This record gives sequence, structure tokens and C-alpha cells, in this order.
Amino acid sequence: MGLEMENEELETKNELKKKPTKKTKEMLEENSKQIEELKDEQIKLNAVLSELDKEEEAIGTRSALKMKVTHKKFGNGQVVKQEGKYIEVKFKDVVKKFVLPGCIADKYLEVEDEQVYEYYVKCNENHKKRMETELKIKSAIYAIQRHEDAIDRLNAKLK
Repeated sequence: MGLEMENEELETKNELKKKPTKKTKEMLEENSKQIEELKDEQIKLNAVLSELDKEEEAIGTRSALKMKVTHKKFGNGQVVKQEGKYIEVKFKDVVKKFVLPGCIADKYLEVEDEQVYEYYVKCNENHKKRMETELKIKSAIYAIQRHEDAIDRLNAKLK
């Protein structure tokens, strides 16, 4: 008979441990709610990325090779090499590397043709929006992981 009472007491204690408190339930619900909101935000941000892809496609691509530019310190120069977004500009005494589209859009290098300048400004704006959106997506991913970890910790307390 004594053995049966011990088993009943253990079962009662185990049942008490498994029942979450009101606060734990609220915390679990809040973390789940946050995860859902972040997932919705991710969907919206991915849609923004798709729109940016379309804008980038509409802007098109343009080679900078042989383009004439002016730099405040180095003077007049010409683009002699382009590898992706990196260009090399030969000035009178030196060859310098720059990153497109920012070097033109931010006027580190100036161009005479207003259409060329506008093209690089649009490219730069698109690039900045893309970087900002990708950063928000990464932040959402990390936030979801933090909330999932919090849920795991709360569930571990219940065991």
C-alpha cells in the first residue's frame, strides 16, 4: 500500500509541473503572435524585393567603359576597366578604383551627360532600397529565431 501512495504522489507532482501558469501561457501566446507578425512582415518584404527586381530590370544595364569623368582631386579621367560594380579610372598621373553606382550618384565622379547621371542615381536609389529591405528581412529572421528560442525555453520549464 505504501508503494501505491508514492506512485500517486509522483503522478500528482508530475501533473503539477506540466500545467503552465497563466503567465507562461501568456508568454507563449505573445511569442507565437510575434512570430506570425514577423512572418507576415517577411512576406511583404519579399514582395518589395520582387518590385525592386522589376525596377532594376526596367532601369537596365549600362557599361561605364570609356566614360569620361571628373574628380575634384584627380581632375579629368576615363574609365579603363569595369568588373561588375567596380571601375578603374585612369587620371593623368594615377589609376583609381571606384564602386558603381554610388561614386557617380554621390558625385565623387562627375559626368557631363545628365542622362548618364540620372541613370546612376536611379541605380543607387534601387541599391539602397534593396540593402535596407534585405537588412529588415535578416532582422526578422533573427527575431523569429529569438522568439522560437523563448518558446523552447518556456516549454522546457514545463517538462
